[in-house]
Amino acid sequence: MLLASDGSTTLLLEALTGGPISVHLQSLTDQPAAGMPGDVRALLQLTSDATVTIRRSLLHDHHDTPLSRNEVITPPSTPLMQRIATDPARPLGLNLIAHDIDHSRHLRCTGLARWSANQRETASKAYLIRAAAIPLMLVWETFNPAVVPRGHHGPTSDPATRFAS
Repeated sequence: MLLASDGSTTLLLEALTGGPISVHLQSLTDQPAAGMPGDVRALLQLTSDATVTIRRSLLHDHHDTPLSRNEVITPPSTPLMQRIATDPARPLGLNLIAHDIDHSRHLRCTGLARWSANQRETASKAYLIRAAAIPLMLVWETFNPAVVPRGHHGPTSDPATRFAS
């Protein structure tokens, strides 16, 4: 369900774990779009002179168990979208809902990725969030194998690849 859904992963994780989800911000950096892969620049409609914001975070359940590792690339946009993308206290999906932003998610791929250097591969997915035809952010989620076992990742397309270095 987590990999096939085009809805809020945060809400699905809340249903799976039976409680609220919190975000632990790991890093927030700006990077020139010129350093992004061409397909990422195309999806986010980036010019070569643009700067993107990259947010790396972990979602945790109400027992502080890490559920997913997330990497989000946000193009230059409105001040509200920048506040949502850089908010260290609220998961992105809940923030989009709280601000009543009409958006859609477009699954780009599902596959396997490493949870950590010492652990096996686990389920992951990448998707684009848009408002109308405007790309808001590209999201890559990798799920904790203790919570979402590899055997339950469902059908895969091309493996999810890291889009930012």
